[in-house]
This record gives sequence, structure tokens and C-alpha cells, in this order.
Amino acid sequence: MSSPPLEPATALPADTALPGLSLLFDGDWVWQQFCTRFGTPEETPKRVRIQQLSYQPGRRALVSYVVEQSDTQWLVDDQFAIELRPGKPELLFRYPDDPFLPGLAVAASPIEAHKLLAKHLPISPHRVLVEPVRYRPGTRAVLRHVVHWGPSRKTRTTLFARVMPPARLPRLLAAAALADRSGFSLPPIVGSWSEGGVVWMSEVPGETLRERIRSGTAPEPDRVLDALVPLWETPLKADEGQSLDVAGGYRSTERLLTHVLEHREAALQALSEVTGVLGPFAKAWHPSTLAHNDFHDDQVLITPAGHLALVDFEEVGPGDAQFDVANLLAHLHWMARFGRSPKACEAYRAGIRSAALQRFGWDARELDVREAYGIFRLTSNPVRQMRRDWASRVESGLSLAAEVLGPAA
Repeated sequence: MSSPPLEPATALPADTALPGLSLLFDGDWVWQQFCTRFGTPEETPKRVRIQQLSYQPGRRALVSYVVEQSDTQWLVDDQFAIELRPGKPELLFRYPDDPFLPGLAVAASPIEAHKLLAKHLPISPHRVLVEPVRYRPGTRAVLRHVVHWGPSRKTRTTLFARVMPPARLPRLLAAAALADRSGFSLPPIVGSWSEGGVVWMSEVPGETLRERIRSGTAPEPDRVLDALVPLWETPLKADEGQSLDVAGGYRSTERLLTHVLEHREAALQALSEVTGVLGPFAKAWHPSTLAHNDFHDDQVLITPAGHLALVDFEEVGPGDAQFDVANLLAHLHWMARFGRSPKACEAYRAGIRSAALQRFGWDARELDVREAYGIFRLTSNPVRQMRRDWASRVESGLSLAAEVLGPAA
């Protein structure tokens, strides 16, 4: 059987500590590994698509793939990943059998999910339907559990099961308690399975702030700020929550970009200009308040009743109020430059920035540096998504960060 094409056709610079890195982008080798491990399908798929790259130069590379049967259909059962580490054999695994997410295979099975729900939630389910929503190999998964229960078996409840490495579950539960002090509604946590790293949350209907911005129906910027203020005003206690790691985020991004941009002189020059400002800033930064720490427009829902709800709050902990606003500005700026509805995104960004500076009396330069840091972190996205044009996207992202920093960069 011939190998299906591997898309996108792209590659990264060689990594001496990971000599097999190039094989992760070799379609024939990838397909051979899949067939050897899982068996050869009766028909050759339409393509194998690279879905996500997690890469720490010299330390670890994990590429996830999707086996696509046609132009309009993909099968959940054919998501797989290959991990490389120095001095170790390749690790190949397939959804839902993820060695880093021990609860996933159980939570993804309707029969086993039925047992889990009966054990960990105060309901007696009659029937459970499982629908995958999101999966990032080795890191996280979100499943939709549609549960039929009750005396008449006609009561229907939709829950979202978030699956993570078990060691991260206590952090999420602690962050939820902190996030509850904000002005946002939170999806109620209705149960958890600590050994499997699974937590169930109730469904919160609504549209994301991103969708509302694009449609021109977003709430006034001050409403978003109103919901953040109670979180920022919560007294910061010692050892409460996990702090935002600004220096660590800077180092990992700088290390990745320095490696993948080798021999690209213009891009490396742009990187040097940006890191010349952001490096000292990241090293000197320290938390000053309780904050969301990963706040952006795709984390917020507007419910049918008009309330603002947070759908992701795992990073809540010691941070920086300006960083919450700056991260939102960075995402909006990125979409205004590279995404859909650029005028709407830029207009909302300008509104948020103006409202925050006027309301809180912040120094504009300090907010700009934080926004540039957020854009700098986003420049790794084209690499992680393995876009064909990742190099030019990275260079454009660095130029955008430099633009925000201004002449001082």
C-alpha cells in the first residue's frame, strides 16, 4: 500500500540532540510507524495531516497527526502522536490511549463513562453519549457527556469532561475557587476523578466574546473590565495558587524561535530587537495581584441572558492586572493582523485599551510592553501548528511585537 500524503509538507532545522526529528515530517516513515503499530487499513486514507507540534529544542518533540479519510470527514479513532526524547525510542500512541492522560480512555468510552458518572456524580445515569470536543495529545482533552437519567429516564444533562494529567487536577480545583471571586459566572464543577485527572463541568450556553466581536455585538469594554476587577481586588495570600511564570514563558519561546529561525538573518534580527526589551522585563517581573493569567476573548462566553462567563480559568493565581488586559489586547491585535474580521478586532482592541488606561491610570508604556510579550508568545503558534508559511508568520509576528514596543525596541 502506498503512503498517503503528509500535509502540510514542511520541516524544521536539524536538532543534534533529537536526530530523528526530521522523520516526524517524513510521510513514508510516519505512515510505516502507524501501520506497524496499529495495522494497515484496507484502504489508503486521503491524507495524514499534522495537527500540532509540541517542541522543546534538544529535549522533546511530540507531533500529533490526524488520519483523514476524505476532504470532509475525519475519524477520531485515527488521531495519533509520536514523541521523541534524547536517547529514548520513539513513543507512538493513539487516541484515546494516551499514556499522559490515564483517564482519557475510560472517559471516552460510553460504557466506562457510565460507570464513572454513577460513581463520582450524584446521579444514576441511564444512558451516556460521548462526543470528543478537543484533544491535544499528552496535554488535555475535552469530551461532551450527554447524560440521560432520572426516574422517567427522560432528564437530559450535558456535561463537559476535562481530562488532564492527574497531577494538574488539584491546580484546576484551586484555581476554580479563586476564579469564583471574579465577576464572571463559572461553569459549575459537578464531580471529579482524581486518579484519572477528570473533572466534570456543567454546560454553559452562549457565544464566545470572539464570536461577538466578529459579529459586531460584543459587550462594552467596561463590562469586561467590571468582571475582572473583583478578581484583582482579592487580597493576595502567600502560597495561594500558582504564579504566572513570565520568565519561564519568555525563555521557552526565545529558545524555540532562536532554533527554528537559524540561518534566517532578518527574522533573527527582529527576534533580537524584541528580546532586547522583553528579556530584562521578564527577568524583573514579579506578581502583584490575583489575576486570570491567560485572559483572552476565546475564554469568555456571553450567555443568552447577557451574563459573562469564564470557560477556562486553570491559570488563575498570583499575576498582574495589566497582563490580563494586555493578553486580551495581544490576541485581538494578532487577529486584526492575521485573522478574520480585522477591523472589528482592531476596533475592540482600541476600545479595551482606551477604557483600561483611562479607568485605572496605568502607564501606557507598561501596558504596551506586556502586550508585546503576549504577541511574542503567540509567535510560536505558527510553528506549533506547523503551517506551511510558519517562518514568514513568525517574522511577521515579531514585527508586530516590535511595532507595539515602538522605537525603544
